Amino acid sequence: MKIEDIEVFNPWWKAGRVKEEWLKGYKRKLYFEIEQHAGKRQAVLIWGLRRVGKTTMMFQLIERLLESESPRNILYFSFDEMAFDLKDVLDSYQKLILGKTFGETKDRLYIFLDEVQKVKDWENKIKVFYDLYPNIKFFLSGSASVAFRKRAKESLAGRILDFLLKPLDFQEFLEITGKDAKKIKENPSLWKRELLPLFYRYLRHGTFPELVNEDDDDFVRKYLLNNVIDRIIYKDIPEEFGSIDIELLKNLVYMVGNNPGMIVNYREISRNLGKDHRTIANYFEYLEFSLLIRFVFNYRGSPLASMRKLKKAYLATPNLIYAFIQDMEKALPSMLENAILNALDTKFFYRNGFEVDFIIPDKDTVDAIEIKKGGKEIKQIRKFIKKFGKKVRTALVVDMEDERVIDNIEITPAWKFLLFKS
Repeated sequence: MKIEDIEVFNPWWKAGRVKEEWLKGYKRKLYFEIEQHAGKRQAVLIWGLRRVGKTTMMFQLIERLLESESPRNILYFSFDEMAFDLKDVLDSYQKLILGKTFGETKDRLYIFLDEVQKVKDWENKIKVFYDLYPNIKFFLSGSASVAFRKRAKESLAGRILDFLLKPLDFQEFLEITGKDAKKIKENPSLWKRELLPLFYRYLRHGTFPELVNEDDDDFVRKYLLNNVIDRIIYKDIPEEFGSIDIELLKNLVYMVGNNPGMIVNYREISRNLGKDHRTIANYFEYLEFSLLIRFVFNYRGSPLASMRKLKKAYLATPNLIYAFIQDMEKALPSMLENAILNALDTKFFYRNGFEVDFIIPDKDTVDAIEIKKGGKEIKQIRKFIKKFGKKVRTALVVDMEDERVIDNIEITPAWKFLLFKS
């Protein structure tokens, strides 16, 4: 490994600071939580969907460390494009930059490894260095989900703190556009006229930091397809699971993208596509693993019972719907539903004779949230209240813009709901 292979990622070794264009200015909420753990022994793992800002957050943390640490004591390396082994990177850093081994220096060292899941057996390799050299603080990032975190927690038990970086919530989006969310929350109705256009922009492409201020719709769709969806289908999933039927994977993503919130019936899908239902089930697991889709399950009174019943598939953010459905009038109800799901972060809906979009269980009570799409929502909520009685703590309908109360059931505008759920 040559010095230029790692030097290109670490301009602060010469300039003393991170490149301005790598910092982006705005610091997300999670940054301040992670910053509090910078001095702790445990490794920090930041995971999340592609393009939500994991790398930017790492550079922001590096810039903060540079206020008190020697630039040469901070290493950053990305495995997203560079096919090197972890040992090669760390050996080269010791030899070419530190001029000594980790064991020979008493300095505190900060090592940032981006997309580390691409390194074979990465968790055990990190464990060796972690145990041998207490002076090393690791910051790790990855775009995968279930298996990635499982390996980290099993092999690095007690040695790692993990943090999920989600797509931008509505408050973060507003702050990036220059709005004072705290001030807006004091009297939100006063700001409705200004917030509504921003709310619609948020639904289309505002959950990805690089797209917040983008006005070119064609560019937005190409960005979402090329940098998020295609990268996951063609790169991330095959690298993790080996030989993959790419066309089948694309068909399943296309299916969910054009019908977000669809009921997932593996046998029916297998008949339609001419594939084994076990293969279909596995491929949906791959998509969930990659964070491209998420499931919600039919609520049956207990989480365990619910997980065995019907489930729906949604995309990771409402913005991804914009990459599939060109007709905005058709796309908006699905975008709204997906955005509310992300804000609630629930795992449940209800369907048994009638349907309620989202259910949030909390010990012995439940909240019921219905998204207004066709005019039957009040009736659905009433049925749910009648069936579950006093167990229902909150029942409300979320509309695009409407705000009123009908028969003690609150209808709230989505922009306000998202503002206070952020």
